Amino acid sequence: MSYRLEKFASTMQQALGEILSQESLNPDFKRASVVRVQLARDLKRATVYIASPAGAEEAILKQLAGAAGFIKKQLASKMILRHMPELDFARDTALELEQKILGLNPEGNHEEADR
Repeated sequence: MSYRLEKFASTMQQALGEILSQESLNPDFKRASVVRVQLARDLKRATVYIASPAGAEEAILKQLAGAAGFIKKQLASKMILRHMPELDFARDTALELEQKILGLNPEGNHEEADR
C-alpha cells in the first residue's frame, strides 16, 4: 500500500473510532474497536475491521452494516474527500490467528512444545 493510502487509512481509522465511541447513540458501538481500515486503490471501498466482545461480534457487525449510511455521513463531515468510500465492516481475526501461531489455548496457557 502506498504511503498516501496508509496515511488516509490511519486518519479514517481514528475518525471512525471517534464516531463509534463518542457520536453514536448505540451502546453496542461503544464496545467495538476499529482495529484497522483497508482501502481499495481507487478509494471507492473501505473494509473496516472491528474487534468486539466475544459473542457479540455478529450482532454488532449487522448493526454497523445497517448504520453504514449514518457512519459514512459522519465520516464525510470529518474528512475532506470528493467521494466518500463505501464502508464494509468485517470481524478482525488477527488476535485469533496470533494465538494459533503462538500455540495458546483459550485459557491463555502455553501448550507443551514437542521435543
